[in-house]
Amino acid sequence: MFRIGTVPFLVARPLAWRLEHHDDVELTLAAPSELGRMLREGEVDVALASSVLATDHPELEFWTDGPVIASRGPVRSVLVLIRPGVLAREVRSLALDPASRSGRALAQVVLREVHHAAPLCAEVDPEFALNGPSYDAVQIIGDRALQLSQEFADWQILDLGEAWTNWTGLPFVFAGWITREGFPVEQVASILRASSVEGLEQRNRLLPEAVRLLGHDEDFMRRYLFEDLVYTLPPLEVRSALDAFRTQIVQASR
Repeated sequence: MFRIGTVPFLVARPLAWRLEHHDDVELTLAAPSELGRMLREGEVDVALASSVLATDHPELEFWTDGPVIASRGPVRSVLVLIRPGVLAREVRSLALDPASRSGRALAQVVLREVHHAAPLCAEVDPEFALNGPSYDAVQIIGDRALQLSQEFADWQILDLGEAWTNWTGLPFVFAGWITREGFPVEQVASILRASSVEGLEQRNRLLPEAVRLLGHDEDFMRRYLFEDLVYTLPPLEVRSALDAFRTQIVQASR
């Protein structure tokens, strides 16, 4: 039995299609931050998890030949919402989504390198932060980013996928299949590839539920699932994107 983890977001469903019904799979749904802990502690064998994990923990291996969650421009579900009247360069306080990993790191890179802002950061529930006066900006990921960006439509949207690609010319790889230490991905590669092939073919079946739950119309959700999100990239491009992100994280830690 293979212990596989994935995130409970719409973005991941095409890659984890029907894995819960596979005879050889025990599937766990958890936030990106929790999946990272589970990989490090050996509670799952492989997880569709934040790319930054492989930077922070070299013993975890990112499957660069496999399907990924990436963008080449706007991603629409990994955002920084900036309070009305505040410019990106003026952000002095940033609430970081506790559920996030790659998005948190990317938000700090983009604000620092692109907008020359150096905000004080704290982990805070995004909805709480948006409803209070304490933060100039709020970083948020996943389905809640899609929902709250509508509810707080007067806040400026900084789309982190778009900002990264405009700055570097590279796609951004938010997540991919990452294995725990000592677990060869080849053991589950055929299962994961088959799941993604079927799931990507079935994206139209996700649209009615996505429209009902997330509040956007069908045209928006179709663009999100079929155009904004990039699920396959050449391995060399994946490695280049990950290396560029790793470089920024290392420079920030010096």
